[in-house]
Amino acid sequence: MYFKKILILILLAPILFLSSERSDYLKKGEPEQAVEYRLVVKIINDEWRVVFDGDETRSDVTVRRGDRIRWIVEGSDASFAFPDTRIFGLETRDIKDGNPLVMAVSENAPDGTFAYSVFIHEAMTYARGQSPPRIIIR
Repeated sequence: MYFKKILILILLAPILFLSSERSDYLKKGEPEQAVEYRLVVKIINDEWRVVFDGDETRSDVTVRRGDRIRWIVEGSDASFAFPDTRIFGLETRDIKDGNPLVMAVSENAPDGTFAYSVFIHEAMTYARGQSPPRIIIR
């Protein structure tokens, strides 16, 4: 009887070890959850700015592929221009005052820092970010 227990333990040990290693491997390969960043385009001190919702000191957004950026323009229609179509799949987008523009970073987006522009129709000017606003893809 004792011999059977030892034999079963010896036979099951590699299976238990391999199954625990496999689950750790699978956990490492799981993609991280996508994050949505909220930016606002609005007038601050008589100047149109692109800033984080809740933090008017920052505008550069650092993202991963699959993350989303939500922009809301307060007070005017606006046109967005992105430097590389691989970031969002298109080069320009127009939005109406108060409507959100939500864009997901493409899986094909290259790593790097990309300046983009936001043209404010009402004021016929460009919004400033951290001069200009930038998307940083890592």
